[in-house]
Amino acid sequence: MNLTRFEIIENTRNAWLDNYLIIVLSLSLLGFLSFRGCTNAGLFLLLLPALTEFKTTINDAQLKGRLRLIYSIILVLALPFFAVLISQSLRHDWHIKALDAPARMLLSIPVLFYFSYKQVNFSKLIEYLTAPSLLILVVVILMHPEISANWSGRFATKAVDPTQLGTYALVLTAFCLFSIDNSTLTKPKLLTLQMTGLLAGLFILTGTGTRGSWLVIPFLLLSWAKLKATRLPPLTLTLLVLLFVFGLVLIGFLQPKTLQRLLSGYTEFVAWLDNTNRETSTGFRLTMWQMSWELFKHNPLYGYGDGNFGAYLNENWILSISSPETREIILLNGPHNELLANLLRSGILGGISVLGLFLLTLRFFWKNKDNVQSCQASHYGIAFIICLLFCSISSEVLTMKYTATFYGLIIAGLTAQIICANK
Repeated sequence: MNLTRFEIIENTRNAWLDNYLIIVLSLSLLGFLSFRGCTNAGLFLLLLPALTEFKTTINDAQLKGRLRLIYSIILVLALPFFAVLISQSLRHDWHIKALDAPARMLLSIPVLFYFSYKQVNFSKLIEYLTAPSLLILVVVILMHPEISANWSGRFATKAVDPTQLGTYALVLTAFCLFSIDNSTLTKPKLLTLQMTGLLAGLFILTGTGTRGSWLVIPFLLLSWAKLKATRLPPLTLTLLVLLFVFGLVLIGFLQPKTLQRLLSGYTEFVAWLDNTNRETSTGFRLTMWQMSWELFKHNPLYGYGDGNFGAYLNENWILSISSPETREIILLNGPHNELLANLLRSGILGGISVLGLFLLTLRFFWKNKDNVQSCQASHYGIAFIICLLFCSISSEVLTMKYTATFYGLIIAGLTAQIICANK
């Protein structure tokens, strides 16, 4: 399983920087959920060579006819920043802090050009590093039980709360799953690493108690089956499924509260629908979504910024559908939905930016899923967007600086690899 510099970077110009690039990218992936600020620091360290050679990378992209494809990704990465900026300008309500997370995606654009210029095999890094990242995360969680105790026993780290940990541990677990194909079967050590990463990821997911993440798993398995399973021998596929189910059952015994929490979501949903109990975890979310839609309809163009809708929470059209506790939760924590949160924050432009982040990138990856030279990068991209798209229904997945940074790096890395393959 030795990984050489030449397997990661094809363009050897300024080769003295290659090891620097590989080290920064590796640490950004390995420490993403375990160590605070690790991925944020990685982005800024990558910007040093990216900005230094920015003109060269643009000229190279133009010379090789890559600009047309890159423009579509630039649009995706720039949309959130300009949605916030324009909506703030329309409201005459400027807050630099609100631009912080979107700016991380914007800063990924020079990195996108640099990855394209250096022809980085980003999918190879994902293949080898996501399982170790999950194993490191297990160690960090078990070494600090006091952090989980502060969250009523739900897994968390100093860097990440249980909800975001559940979302992004799912992403890393999905990367392990989508690493398994015919080529992996000829590499027993790599296959063992990916299966170990899968089990570690499932263990973390059960411990976080994040129901939104578990609901994504069927969609991930269907996508994996569509893209990968038809290429695997039937016996191998059966063994992998049995091993996966065995691991799932075993972890279920280790974390029995997870099953109870999943089942409670259904009963809470039914109770909200028939108005027998709207004051549950699921009920609060559903009511906040209803409130958010009403708030958006009253100000669809400008939005409210962060929390500025508080003045409207005492209006009759809000009071009639909410309780005092629900109004307090939405004011302090937002609506727990990525699309609705951005509709409130930046109006219709915020909604467009979220749809772009998910749907435009998913379309790009799906379009390239059968390209022999870039299919693995496309498959990882599909898994990544599916995880975030479905998790975004019950939480905000791109609001924090580190989540926006991670999104920017993953999209820049995978799309650059695909663009390089489309010669």
